[in-house]
Amino acid sequence: MTAITKQGTREKIAAAALELFAARGYERTSVHEICERAGVSNGSFFHHFGSKEGLALEVYLEERRSYWEATVSALERHTDDPVEGLVAAVRAALAYQEAHPDRHNFMIECASANWMRTHAQAVTELNVEFSARFMAWAQPHIDAGGLPALAPEVIAALVYGPSQWLTRSWHTGLSETPPTAWADALADLVRKALAVPSADGRSG
Repeated sequence: MTAITKQGTREKIAAAALELFAARGYERTSVHEICERAGVSNGSFFHHFGSKEGLALEVYLEERRSYWEATVSALERHTDDPVEGLVAAVRAALAYQEAHPDRHNFMIECASANWMRTHAQAVTELNVEFSARFMAWAQPHIDAGGLPALAPEVIAALVYGPSQWLTRSWHTGLSETPPTAWADALADLVRKALAVPSADGRSG
């Protein structure tokens, strides 16, 4: 078997798993169903991933990377106005969640699952990668007084927290309003929360 064939098999398994995990959740998806969807044998599955948990971790990390890439790239495109950069990240988060609600729900499910605790290092490494990108973008603005000197975790909570709550409400049927319909309201919230006070004490 060539390296290209192995890579193709691994990708097929991961793609099938993402579809099933997103539709049914981790617990209700079996290895047999994943293999059947991917068109591979059980032996091939365990050769590439070792366990369902190992596969779920890889699928989770890839989905988390895809989501963060969409939002961090959006803010990185704003080099002049940092608050508008964070507003762009909020809009990107809402758009991504609305476009991929099941996938995003799976990511949230995994983040709070007991089995994920044994893989904290892998998650931490991904967090560090994107935190470094965020700080590389934010620090010059903080130094110049364009952003308040808040911990990255606080800013992340502001950017990702409300959008996530609104998406889950929509996805579970608690709200009929799609996430992106709240974009302007959340944008105003971010602008007010991150406005840097001027010399006279007013928000600039």
